[in-house]
Amino acid sequence: APSLPLPLQVCFIGRSNVGKSSLIRALFSLAPEVEVRVSKTPGHTKKMNFFKVGKYFTLVDMPGYGYRAPQDFVEMVEAYLQERHNLKRTFLLVDGVVGLQKTDHIAVEMLEEFGIPYVMVLTKIDRASRGLLLKNVLEIQEFVKESTQGCFPQLFLVSSVEFSGVHLLRCFVAHVTGNLPTVEAS
Repeated sequence: APSLPLPLQVCFIGRSNVGKSSLIRALFSLAPEVEVRVSKTPGHTKKMNFFKVGKYFTLVDMPGYGYRAPQDFVEMVEAYLQERHNLKRTFLLVDGVVGLQKTDHIAVEMLEEFGIPYVMVLTKIDRASRGLLLKNVLEIQEFVKESTQGCFPQLFLVSSVEFSGVHLLRCFVAHVTGNLPTVEAS
C-alpha cells in the first residue's frame, strides 16, 4: 500500500520571550479544536511542541533561543531542520520593539545554511511607537534584501494583544500549507 503523505508542517522559531506562544494562541483563536498551552514563564518551551491543526497540517513550536535557551537548542533544531522533508515554511519571530538581535542572526544563519524557506514575523507591534516600528521594519527589510537568500521579502507585522496582522498571517499559513481555497479569477 502506498504510504500516506506526511502532514505538512510549519515551524515557529524565535527568541525566548518574543511572544511565540501568544502568537500561536492568537492564530488559532478561531480554531477552538487546537489546544495551545502558553506558559507563564518566558523561555519555558524547553522541547518542541507539535500542534495538529485538523488533519491539514502540524504547527511546530520550537524552544526559544537566546535568554534561557536549553543547551541542546541548536542540536535539536538543526536535527529537525535537516530531516524534515515535509516542512513547508519556517516563521522566524522577531521582537518588533527591539528589532533583529545577535541571537536572531544565529537563527538566520542556520536557516540560510540549510536552505530552508522562511518568513520574518515582527511581534509585539502594539508595544512599539510608530517611529521605532518603522525604523525596525526598514532595517529588517534592508537586511533581508542584502544578506539573505531564503527569506520571503514580505514582513508580517503582528500583535497578539490587538490581533492586528494575525488574520493576514493565518491566511498566509493556510496558503503555504495548501489550505486556502483558490479564489477563481473572474
